[in-house]
Amino acid sequence: MSWHIDIATDIGGRATQQDRAAVFDVPGHADARLVVLADGMGGLADGDLAAQAVIDTAAQALADTAIDHPQRFLDALCQRADRAVIKLGREHASTPGSTCVLLYLCADEAYWAHVGDSRLYHYAGRELLSHTRDHTVGELVKDAAGGSAADAASPELLYMCLGGQNALQPEIGASATGGGDWFLLCSDGFWNQVDAGEAAELRCRAHADAGPAAQLVALASRRGGARGDNVTVVVATRRETALARAWRRVRRPLR
Repeated sequence: MSWHIDIATDIGGRATQQDRAAVFDVPGHADARLVVLADGMGGLADGDLAAQAVIDTAAQALADTAIDHPQRFLDALCQRADRAVIKLGREHASTPGSTCVLLYLCADEAYWAHVGDSRLYHYAGRELLSHTRDHTVGELVKDAAGGSAADAASPELLYMCLGGQNALQPEIGASATGGGDWFLLCSDGFWNQVDAGEAAELRCRAHADAGPAAQLVALASRRGGARGDNVTVVVATRRETALARAWRRVRRPLR
């Protein structure tokens, strides 16, 4: 496989674990993987069930959908998961919600979609290439007035989530990838405690196969303390081919 994927999670100081993460093989695409991270909405009934519904919907979509266009597939998966969470609320007479981050990886390309305030970061080594933007009131304020999230009355309030009342418009992205590229998917329990630069430094000091996700989660959980949020992290690292490593050695300056 072209990708090494590492997942870690911690309940933090909460009574229930409302985060979920999973990685799936993609039928018919031997070198493709689908990574899914969901965070059930804290404070809302059945948030853990909502997050699990996202994972279950992804598994079912892979089983019954031929993926000819990854971006369309990811958008349709978000819509399908939204309907599943709404159905869950009707069945339980509650108002569950969930964020989601979806990452479709193949040999040389990556595609992603997200809804809510769980995040995806794309790095090349320590360099942050791109990241998702939260669907929060604070981000809307920054767009409208060029201010900071602090200018909003409720800067962290979500205006879009799976199972919510507003129209669903997932953010969709894509990128070519090379050896040394890696992706960080995380719930807000992580990024509220560890910033993007610090995450990159810690990840790059660890070997890709040495469990960097667990180290990142441990740091966030320690900082969150007894009242900290659930923390979930997925690290997906592009493996270098033997040819790429040999070429780098050839290009090494002479001493």
